[in-house]
Amino acid sequence: MKRSIPDTKYDSVIKLLTKVMSLFNTDHLRLVIEAQGLEERTEKRDYARVLRSAAARGLCRKTDIYKRSNIKGNNNIPRVMWAAVGEKVEKA
Repeated sequence: MKRSIPDTKYDSVIKLLTKVMSLFNTDHLRLVIEAQGLEERTEKRDYARVLRSAAARGLCRKTDIYKRSNIKGNNNIPRVMWAAVGEKVEKA
């Protein structure tokens, strides 16, 4: 079985997002990383991997809610929304 080392570089950003937002997605993660001047991923799809890794370590959880991206150039693609562990969320 393949073993991977968890990427904890963005844990502080994920903890911030879980504290200040009830729902967030990869777009929010990317924007906060850029604003804080942290090293960005070369592949934009890696941000989803970062969130899945954080969820496996109990920092956040995936919801069954999808919202369209508001970032220009993302073709308005629906993004899965993430929440803090234990946070109650409802579909709008």
